[in-house]
Amino acid sequence: MSQRFRKFVIRVGGDNEFKPIKNKLLNYLQKESENKYKNYPRLLELMEKYWPNYKSGSQISYLLKDHYEEIFTFYLNTIFPFRKQGLSLEDPEAPTPVDFKLVYKYHYNGGEIEAVKEVMEEMKIEGKIEGILKRLLIFAVSSFSPMIEQIFKRPFAFQFSSIDANPLENGEWEVIAVISAREQ
Repeated sequence: MSQRFRKFVIRVGGDNEFKPIKNKLLNYLQKESENKYKNYPRLLELMEKYWPNYKSGSQISYLLKDHYEEIFTFYLNTIFPFRKQGLSLEDPEAPTPVDFKLVYKYHYNGGEIEAVKEVMEEMKIEGKIEGILKRLLIFAVSSFSPMIEQIFKRPFAFQFSSIDANPLENGEWEVIAVISAREQ
């Protein structure tokens, strides 16, 4: 487990106790991503480079489908501290130019789980560990909307259709989220 993940969990827990109430968690994660002064613009530039091929017909979902691994791995691993080895992106779909769906899987290792538990204990945050692990992943993905809106020039949002957290025999957890996105 990296110090980067631990510091991230401390910041998030301290700001909003991992609670999605009144969009505090989502808003915090959006600010957290925008505060990556070098990497946020790099990802924006990458997407802007691809956009001319999709701009005709406003095909934002096709851009995401064609480049999902590069875009979401960069976002979740470079902007946020989710490990590349723990992240899996599967089954991309773009049924229309403005609808996109992807299955996000993240395997939280023992150190990451311990960091979350320690923060919960230190800050006296109530809840179940699996709920917080789920929220960290789905709200990190959802916080990507403003970046897409900058490229697409229209409102765009992510919603999760299903999310499961499965405990593994070694005490680690795997979170599997099916997250859709569309123009609003």
